[in-house]
Amino acid sequence: MASKEQATSRPGEEKPPVIQEAVPWMEHVRTKTDGGVTVSVAALSRTESRRELGFRLHRAGIQPVWVKVVNTEPLRFYIPSIVVDPTYYSALEAAAVGHRWFSKAWNARVDDAFRAWRLPNFVEPGATVSGFVFTNLDRGVKYVTLELISVGSEQVRRFAFLAPVPGLQTDYQRVQWEKLYSQSERQDLDRDGLRSWLEQLPPCTLGPDRKTPADPMNLVMIGSTNSVFPALARRGWHVTETIRFASVFQTIRSSALGRSYHNAPISPLYVFGRAQDIALQKPRAKIDRRNHLRLWLAPVSVNGHPVWVGQISRDIGVRLTRKTLTTHKVDPDMDDTRWYLMQDLFFSQGLQGFAFVRGVGAATPETPRHNYTGDPYYTDGLRIVAWMSEEPITYQRVENLRWEVVPEGGRGPP
Repeated sequence: MASKEQATSRPGEEKPPVIQEAVPWMEHVRTKTDGGVTVSVAALSRTESRRELGFRLHRAGIQPVWVKVVNTEPLRFYIPSIVVDPTYYSALEAAAVGHRWFSKAWNARVDDAFRAWRLPNFVEPGATVSGFVFTNLDRGVKYVTLELISVGSEQVRRFAFLAPVPGLQTDYQRVQWEKLYSQSERQDLDRDGLRSWLEQLPPCTLGPDRKTPADPMNLVMIGSTNSVFPALARRGWHVTETIRFASVFQTIRSSALGRSYHNAPISPLYVFGRAQDIALQKPRAKIDRRNHLRLWLAPVSVNGHPVWVGQISRDIGVRLTRKTLTTHKVDPDMDDTRWYLMQDLFFSQGLQGFAFVRGVGAATPETPRHNYTGDPYYTDGLRIVAWMSEEPITYQRVENLRWEVVPEGGRGPP
């Protein structure tokens, strides 16, 4: 980014700007250490990218991620940018955003500046390097992984970050986490106690009127934010914006034009007397078709690990409704959507174990239940309970706790 003396210059000036650390976005840097290697990362917002690098890279779908590596080990480590983003942009691809027609000298200076900014391919023993990886654009939160590899020594240092990206108003930012429950309301349970507590939960979320049953509560996740949310982010789940004029307008516009909107808002449903604490979605090419889930932090933990209860469903279109004028139509096969999430968790390498408990109860395609807006759905009535891990776990090592639950009908869990 530009040095203090060159703060008003563009990257194409005679002297390339110097990467410094005394800049505003350093306030949202995240840092971790593995062995003798310390890595810091920051994902720049659209405004920060424009201010620091001089060009509107976001218009080309490019987001600079700043990485700093401090190596105190006696090994040379290679830094593969492809781990940060499998389809990252080269420095010259990013530089091309700032190119001008018929201005060879200017373009050459821009290229030199971006080459100076890029993250080096390796770090020597006892050295420190820093620079940018030019990634695909994310808003709100960016999941950043990094692996440093020492060729010949079989040494690997691994890092995973949930890097905040300022500028997006999200559901989870409005939650006052420390005030959700008093000390007397919190319980720490063992596994048997958890199973009993989960089976006594209400079967469904509630609609905006806070009394009409809505989508079934078919999801439970156990783990800290450092285990639950990186696993989902690794599989392409995005945070959602709050419902406000700008996000509603963007939703309508995206739907009318048949476009995707990765951070589209999700309507509130209610558990524990409040709207969802966190909403996430996995978008497709069109906003009208997406997988989405809602999570609430529960007043219980399991052996010290937080418990999140929620629901997952799949939007397959848009229809008119008397209650909300328009709504997303929900895929009636709730168990297929639950199975989709299970597959995601398996291949995220963040799933440690799973089980099933009784939930809403069985409903068949012939005699379905209905959600708040009247969409029919059918299910075996069970909830998936997923224990999450910060450490990578291959799917072959995932534990099936085999809480033997016989569904009242339907297919039953896989």
